[in-house]
Order: sequence, then structure tokens, then C-alpha cells
Amino acid sequence: MSRIFLIMLLLYSIGCQPAPGAGKKMYKWVDKQGKVHYSDTLPEDATPQQKIVYDKKRARQIGVIEKAKTPQQLAREARLKELREEEKKLLAEQMARNRALLRTYRNEEDLNLALQGKIHTINSRITVLEANINRQQALLAAKIQQAAEIERNGRQPPKSLKNKIDSIRRKIHQLNVKIAREETAKQQLKVKFQQDLQRLRRLLQHFGESGKKVAVIRPDTEDMGKHKTILSIVHCKRNGECDRAWQLARIYVLTHASTPIFINSPTIIHTKDPRQDDDIALTVARIRDKSQIDTLFLDVRCKMSSLGQELCQSDKVREIRLGFPVFIKQALTSSAQ
Repeated sequence: MSRIFLIMLLLYSIGCQPAPGAGKKMYKWVDKQGKVHYSDTLPEDATPQQKIVYDKKRARQIGVIEKAKTPQQLAREARLKELREEEKKLLAEQMARNRALLRTYRNEEDLNLALQGKIHTINSRITVLEANINRQQALLAAKIQQAAEIERNGRQPPKSLKNKIDSIRRKIHQLNVKIAREETAKQQLKVKFQQDLQRLRRLLQHFGESGKKVAVIRPDTEDMGKHKTILSIVHCKRNGECDRAWQLARIYVLTHASTPIFINSPTIIHTKDPRQDDDIALTVARIRDKSQIDTLFLDVRCKMSSLGQELCQSDKVREIRLGFPVFIKQALTSSAQ
């Protein structure tokens, strides 16, 4: 606080008694030309800049009136809020699936028994199909032998017999195709089992951990952001490019998050909540729309504490958010060359 300003406040508090109904606040503001003013009232031309409010009687600062936000700032804040709503929706959907998994399987043994039951069902269908193939092959052999005997007698096999042979061969081919599909389904079931097993292990560990849920805070919240709002997003085409970008996003999370991955699904990658003041938790949401373009959105979570809030506003977190789209785009460009 400048010496001149202190003198002014003293004059107000000692020598200048306010008239009845007069205000008890004093404003420090800057006009459009950058000139500093002190006054009891706040002119309209002070609105573009930050205003500081002082208590005239006690000569102390009692508040700050931030400068008006530009349309661009308001648009970025609205977009960030929209992206976080989509992230919250995807996370809620995945957590619902997680709860359904826990309701269905109490432990790994339950999951393994369910897998064996499904595989047994598929193997039973394959056995039936193989038995049908054996019957058709026996029938085919008989028809081919019948046609050969007719030819040995110097006659041409009738067209109906040839059509029957062709029909049996088609049936055998169709049965083999069905068996191949069943085998593929069995392999897919085993892959899904491994995914569900890993997810079940993470869930059992997560919900088995002691301690209360940790409150978190994010950058650029209403009471925090002093810098330009960051939209850490990547747009990608749904033609295979997004699948590669999603793999890169997982690598980025593993590299920059200090908490382990808790959810790893096709639509959201989510690390565990921060437990320590210096923990950085990350979430990447894959937001789809009606077009063939997906949006990959990176968000940060810090522990709700003074140090956690300071971390979320730090240059380190800003670099993580700004670096996400750069990393994805550069990696996609390199792989395309």
C-alpha cells in the first residue's frame, strides 16, 4: 500500500466524518488508460479492470471485485463445464457396470465358475455341430458312391443326384462356419474373462481399502482459476485413428499420473483419487457425438487441501494439461509418416 494512499485513508478516518447515509467503503480502481483512482463511488468506466474495496475507517482491504470476463473466457468456461459433465456421465455409467460386476461375482472363484459354465455350453454346441458334420459326410460318401456306380454302368448320374451332393457339401461348409464362429466366441469369452478378472481384482481391492473417500479439487474451478481456462482436448476421426489416440492417452496417463489406474474401459481411463497432497490423479474421457469425430478430454484431480489446491494451480499441472494434445497429435503424425 502506497504512502499517499495511507495518508488519504487517515484523512478519511480522522478528519472527514461521513454524512448520514454516506458509504463506508472506498474503491481503488483503474480506468481504461491505466490510471489509478480512489473514490467513494465506482464509475462505469472502471468495470473492465479489477477493483479493490477498502474499509475507510479501519484502513484495510475488505474485498476484490474481479474484472468482467470476455465472451471468449465465458465460452471456454462453459465448454469446460460441458466436458466435465460428459466425463461425469461416462464415469457414472462405468461405475454402474462395476457395481453390477460385484453383485454378480463375489470373488474370483465365482467368475471362473461362470466362465467354465459358458465354455461348457459353447463346447456342447460344437459337439452337436460336429455330429451333424459326421452324418452329412457319411451321407455325402453314400451319394458319391451311388453316382460312381451309375457312371461305371455307362450312364450319367441324374441331375437330382448331383444337386443332392452339392447341397450336402454346402451344409457341411455351413456347419464348419458355425463351428468357427463358436470357437471365435469362445476365444472372445476368454479375453473378456481376463478383462473382467482384472477389473474385479481392482474393485475388490478398492472397496476393501480402509479410509474415507477423499475430496478432490480440479483446476479452473470457479474459486481457483486465475489463468486462462485450459481445454485439454484432442479431436480424432472414428476410423481407427481414435483407437490409436486412445492407446496413446493411456500411455500419457501412466506417465504423468501419480496414482494407479482404477478404470480402464473403452470410454474412460480413470486413476485412483489422490491421497497425498502431492498426488496428481488423471481422467481421460472419450466423448462421442453423432458425427464420426470423437473428443478425448483430459482432466486433473488434486487432493482437497491447501497444498493440493496449490498443486492444481501450479505450472506442473498446467504443463500436463497443455502437453496432452501435443503428445497425442505428434505421436499420431509420426505413426502416419
